[in-house]
Amino acid sequence: MENEEKLILEETTNADIGTADFSFNKLIKTFEELSTISLIRDIATVVPMKMSTGTVINIRRNASTNSFETVEATLTINTATSDPIQSGISIEAITDLKNQYGLDGYKMAANMLKGITDAAENTAFITFLDANSLATPVLTLSDSNSAEPSLFEITQRVQEIVIKMNTPNFRTFDAFAILPYKNAASISALSHYVRGDEETKKALVVNKIGRTMYYVNPDVSTTTTFVGLADHSKKTMGASSVIMGTFPQELLRSTHVESFQTNIGLLNRYATAVNPLSDSGSEMLMSFLIA
Repeated sequence: MENEEKLILEETTNADIGTADFSFNKLIKTFEELSTISLIRDIATVVPMKMSTGTVINIRRNASTNSFETVEATLTINTATSDPIQSGISIEAITDLKNQYGLDGYKMAANMLKGITDAAENTAFITFLDANSLATPVLTLSDSNSAEPSLFEITQRVQEIVIKMNTPNFRTFDAFAILPYKNAASISALSHYVRGDEETKKALVVNKIGRTMYYVNPDVSTTTTFVGLADHSKKTMGASSVIMGTFPQELLRSTHVESFQTNIGLLNRYATAVNPLSDSGSEMLMSFLIA
């Protein structure tokens, strides 16, 4: 077994664990005060979970009987993403930050740890979208070297998909589109067509056009655009394409059995599911390649 795999994980406790210069409780408190700003948490309807599985229930109209019926989806903790994450950040490194910057050192370390959870959630979310979105025809840009026609052609395709997602039953025109890295430049370059506000200052947000929020895909190698419905106001939970069930994030200590160096680990359990309103012929997650 390689050295980096020889780790002993220890759960945190409420007791003040630390050395003369390090307080684990202080790091935990600072970490818990920070928000996780991953793509999925900005896009999905987020609900707290108390068990490893849960049920999402929604109501839709049955066109054949003109009556309402309930539909369900299961939220199950993703075992592939629930394993502890080794941050590689040692207690010694955090102690050095604390000694140099005072209590701000804990905030710097907590921000780095949150960045690790953000990146892990982003990677898992793109994998989820790739597996659960309906592929639509390829969009071939008329002039990929010109930002203006690319902007119009991409946004037109996105809006066509949003309209389709609201047919035959209206859900919401609030939507999201996750664009390939190079195509996101078409939107960010033409600022006079888009509006800037507090919502557009979030990580990975390119800008907002109409009621659609455009994000850049953190995977720079992809040419796929993902489109779905969202709840920007967080008031119409049942309309979002994606549901996320969450547990509180936890910090762990991991001790290397040979060097005895203590690093900080992360436990981030959550579940994802497509809205049960999504059905064959009325899908709520779609994608298309840009050529």
